[in-house]
Amino acid sequence: MGGNERILVAGGGGFIGGHIVSNLRARGHTNVRAVDIKPLDQWHQTFPEVDNRSLDLRELASCREAVCECVA
Repeated sequence: MGGNERILVAGGGGFIGGHIVSNLRARGHTNVRAVDIKPLDQWHQTFPEVDNRSLDLRELASCREAVCECVA
C-alpha cells in the first residue's frame, strides 16, 4: 500500500494534519514531509521518521524548500 514517493502534508503540525501524517505512516508511506508555520514544539504531534519542518508557505523560498529533494 505505502509508497516511496515523497508526500508533503501542509499544515502537518495541526490537529488534522497530524492525523493525516499518522495515517500515511500507518499505511506504509516512508517518505513523508510535514510542514507547518508553527514552531515544532507547538505541533500537536511529530514523528521522528517524518521530515518535520517549520516553514511559512506564504514565502516563496519556504515553498521551494518544502518541495525540494534536499535533506533537512
